Amino acid sequence: MKFSTALLLSSLSSVALSAPAPASGHHEDHHKDEKPAVVTVTQYIDYNAAVTSVEAAATTTTLASSNKDSSEQKRDGGFQDGTIKCSDFPSDNGIVSLDWLGFGGWASVMDMDANTSSECKDGYYCSYACEPGMSKTQWPSNQPGDGKSVGGLYCKNGYLYRTNTGASDLCSTDKTSAKAVNKKSDSIALCRTDYPGSENMVIPTLVDGGDSQPISVVDEDTYYQWQGQKTSAQYYVNNAGVSVEDGCIWGTSGSDVGNWAPIVLGAGYTNGEAYLSLIPNPNSNQAANFNVKIVASDGANVQGSCAYEGGSFIGDGSDGCTVSVLSGSAEFVFY
Repeated sequence: MKFSTALLLSSLSSVALSAPAPASGHHEDHHKDEKPAVVTVTQYIDYNAAVTSVEAAATTTTLASSNKDSSEQKRDGGFQDGTIKCSDFPSDNGIVSLDWLGFGGWASVMDMDANTSSECKDGYYCSYACEPGMSKTQWPSNQPGDGKSVGGLYCKNGYLYRTNTGASDLCSTDKTSAKAVNKKSDSIALCRTDYPGSENMVIPTLVDGGDSQPISVVDEDTYYQWQGQKTSAQYYVNNAGVSVEDGCIWGTSGSDVGNWAPIVLGAGYTNGEAYLSLIPNPNSNQAANFNVKIVASDGANVQGSCAYEGGSFIGDGSDGCTVSVLSGSAEFVFY
């Protein structure tokens, strides 16, 4: 039951639902000029978790070939195209290997027709995770014409190539407008969606008890756009005590993990403001075993109120809430 969201309307009264395959969907983001603290959300849910292959109208990005044999990556100056074998996971600054998924460290491996693979191979886009507070920079400008998305490095002739040559590093630091603060004793696994890509919630941010971690507040004006529309970062928040390996996966019905986690967190930045949201996961009818509220950091200017307490939302709406950060930063405080 995957759904991809951006930030949400305060009322959340008009949530669009459909049933794409797990490797489809999008994060759609519309910001209302007349109400700067309000952001819309479009959701897509896959109740069957069925994988389909659809003919894509777009073609893959043309990439130059290379005769280099070295599997060593030159870290100074960024990622070097054609030097890392597709069978080797890169070690660029900020990149994180997701070994528990069984894809050789990759977040997902897909081609333009939404076919998937368990290994990075020729003709496929090999998507990857970045450290908390960072986002991947690589996705092709040519995207599938049916609304699906692909992202990551491209495998050609056995070697990896960037799909966005305008970025030399594979990961970039996001806006520092938000962080997660865990006041509970158990750790909390926040699982960001692999987007653009499979949209599975596999990219981990683990917040240990008494600790904090940055939230990726993506700059929507420069980040990936779906058919010309801005997109944001989305996290599925597992119950406290669930590990990254158990929670940052495509879950099963009744498991309360992954796409069945109780709460979804959204974050994005545009037009000089950050938008932070909490919404329920419509796939889950179980209350979370934590409370969470969005609070302003010292000296920050935050508009709106948003909290989830005792299984209910408090703030702009009963089905979720959003705040805007005009200056400074805010915290998702778990307690």
